Amino acid sequence: MLAAIELAVHSVCFEMYIFQADGPGEEFRQALVSAAERGVRVRVLLDALGSGGVGDDYWRTLVRVGGEVRMFHPMRSPVALVRDHRKLLACDGRVAFVVGFNVGAVYDGDGVEAGWRDAGVMVEGDAVAQLERLFDEQYQAAGRSRPASARLLRRQEQATIEAGGAVQILPVTPGRGPNCMTRAMEEDLERAGQEKSEVVIISPYMVPTAPLRKAFRRAVRAGAKLDLIVPLQNDVRISQLASRKLYAGFLRAGIQIREYAPQILHAKVFLFPHAVYVGSSNLDPRSLHLNFELMVRLTGREVLEQARADVADLVGHSQLVDRKRWSRSRNPWMRLREEWSFWVLYRIDPWVTAWTVSR
Repeated sequence: MLAAIELAVHSVCFEMYIFQADGPGEEFRQALVSAAERGVRVRVLLDALGSGGVGDDYWRTLVRVGGEVRMFHPMRSPVALVRDHRKLLACDGRVAFVVGFNVGAVYDGDGVEAGWRDAGVMVEGDAVAQLERLFDEQYQAAGRSRPASARLLRRQEQATIEAGGAVQILPVTPGRGPNCMTRAMEEDLERAGQEKSEVVIISPYMVPTAPLRKAFRRAVRAGAKLDLIVPLQNDVRISQLASRKLYAGFLRAGIQIREYAPQILHAKVFLFPHAVYVGSSNLDPRSLHLNFELMVRLTGREVLEQARADVADLVGHSQLVDRKRWSRSRNPWMRLREEWSFWVLYRIDPWVTAWTVSR
């Protein structure tokens, strides 16, 4: 990503949920400043909640040399509970990166010996122009006090964007009901059941909505083998507790659960035999209904081979959850905490956000 910024000639579009000034953050700032000094149009879009620790002073040098910086939904905004969780870099209409990681020191490392484990993809060709268009729309929306696309009671659905034979762009927008990503996943799960193939779903915050959980179970009943991989160590404890509330039901349905052990797992990768999804969206109510997210669905042979190798390595560092041992390990206090966490994330957060935005 840094190399792409350094090679940029015309434009850099940089969108990030969490940007921290330490470590890689300083490298990115210097690369963006250098690009602007060369005459490149540099636009930076940061989420005001995720990147709130980096103030205007930090970006003054970039702005002084012609760069542009906007914060998405300042916390005083009436739509402050709707966040921009996308992570995107696009340069010159030539190359783009759709990733799950933020910019911060915790990502330094290989995800095994040190640093969080995450994933992203570099794309070229027609998809880049489409990704830049999505950035433009989001950048303009950030300049309005109350963008219509953030009204949860009527999702302004963006359809899957076909960007060449091997790339589909899945922009997830806030709102109720299914979105383009969950519809595509349900179709791929149905196909996996028909073909009795293997599927691996990796998400750090695994609290799928009821329709998606039903799609998981249907695929397994039809003959698919489904593995869910989640972190053993989690940076958001309430999300881990809510996820564990669902373990018993998943295990009874024949779904395997693995917990990634070496470091915190933050990747969002959904691997099917014929396609892989990569990007920013977790499988929880906030990503699926409350945030702006960005995923790509890739079907090229080379990228599928790379994804299979990465997932195989990840599986090798994960512990299989045994159904009987898991059941014996739960006491009433654990179950109560898990139920409460699930209720907060699955019911209260969406309701409060929808009520606030609809006012």
